[in-house]
Amino acid sequence: MINANRPILNLDLDLLRTFVAVADLNTFAAAAAAVCRTQSAVSQQMQRLEQLVGKELFARHGRNKLLTEHGIQLLGYARKILRFNDEACTSLMFSSVEGTLTLGASDESADTILPFLLSQISAIYPKLAMDIRVKRSPFNQQGAGEEDMDLFLTTWRPENYTCLTLRTSPTHWYCAADFSLQKGEAVPLVLVNEPGPYRDMVLSALHAAGISWRIAYVASSLAAVKAAVKAGIGITARPVEMMSQDLRVLGRSEGLPLLPDTEYLLCRNPISRNELAQLVFDAMSDYQHPRHYGDDTPEGGGDSALVEDNFG
Repeated sequence: MINANRPILNLDLDLLRTFVAVADLNTFAAAAAAVCRTQSAVSQQMQRLEQLVGKELFARHGRNKLLTEHGIQLLGYARKILRFNDEACTSLMFSSVEGTLTLGASDESADTILPFLLSQISAIYPKLAMDIRVKRSPFNQQGAGEEDMDLFLTTWRPENYTCLTLRTSPTHWYCAADFSLQKGEAVPLVLVNEPGPYRDMVLSALHAAGISWRIAYVASSLAAVKAAVKAGIGITARPVEMMSQDLRVLGRSEGLPLLPDTEYLLCRNPISRNELAQLVFDAMSDYQHPRHYGDDTPEGGGDSALVEDNFG
């Protein structure tokens, strides 16, 4: 029977931060370096956390340790707790920051992740003015961003730019709900009229699979792409966020190849002189990875449940 009178625990943020470091970096040694503690201190912290919550968080598996079911359960909450804690501290720290930030957004990101990004920025910097410029692509044909933009929100990873992945989504082939792809015939494509991430993705995938294709419609915007596909003129490729009742997903059963995932990227313009750009970029990076282990954090291993135990 659940004891309703049991007091609610106050979880120690330092213990949670070390716990997330252990889970992400897979070894006590790497976690110790990341949180600037010794391995024995990390081990003691994890013992204290287990005592605090009254549950075993690690189970021995040979020389390694596995996160238990309770450990995996706590890990999800620990990430949320640290994220909200860090967001609150950052918001209080930068609540008085003023100025204007120019953000360029591609068509694909404007209706999907742009509202989320603006919400996060305004929560941390309530006095910051945003100049939003939505274009088919914030980059020119040479892959360079416009000089008067500070940050770019795009699905096209440019060279020589520092980029942060905000979201990764599956990419699908789309057609009209009543469209029928005829076997043996060239695949009719609906594409934009200049190079872009999805045009390159589609042509590369079909070429690699040895599938013939033809351009059925050349569109000048994402809205035109959607209209042509819904009209049954041809098919196109876009992230899962494009799904609607008017469209149908095509797949391997129709002989089409799998497509790589779409990355929604926030890119820092290296020639921007606006100091707010770096400030906002760093804040979004902290929001995506609310860990703050140290200045030189090793690459993490995701939500791996296997942790190397270096203590016998």
